[in-house]
Amino acid sequence: MDYPLLPKQLPARIKRVWRKTIVVTSGLLYLFVGLICAIVYLLDIWTSYWFVAIMSVVVLISISAIVRWALVSYRYTFHRYEMTSEDLAFQKGYFFRSTTIVPINRIQHINTEQGPFLRKEHLIEMRIHTAATTHRIAGLDSDEAKLLRNQIIEMVKAAKEDV
Repeated sequence: MDYPLLPKQLPARIKRVWRKTIVVTSGLLYLFVGLICAIVYLLDIWTSYWFVAIMSVVVLISISAIVRWALVSYRYTFHRYEMTSEDLAFQKGYFFRSTTIVPINRIQHINTEQGPFLRKEHLIEMRIHTAATTHRIAGLDSDEAKLLRNQIIEMVKAAKEDV
């Protein structure tokens, strides 16, 4: 089945945010492995088993970081969204693609968040809450996020009045 892509794509700046997140996450994992190495060394229980185990973890962290880095552009291609008069659609996934459609009248509230990497790139993450779950669009332009949030709020108000 050919999976049609939704029309609205995130700004290209989100790729920089994703890459920074990969670097920070990998760096923290390397620090944790270094801490374990120090504890094992200080407890004087360093054996070849520990060396193999720690090197295996380091290799896995490295491979994971390299693969995630390489797939950022591919991931960017498939993270999309669309708003119609009746619903909001989210699309994600580069190996296992999924499209989630949320009827406007099911939306309960909207949060906007902005971590340090998103703030640096002037992007915002929008979280749309329903009774069942939370959907997110990470990486909207600040102005676009405000406009989209206001449009959704007005559409939800109109949908609630029709009931």
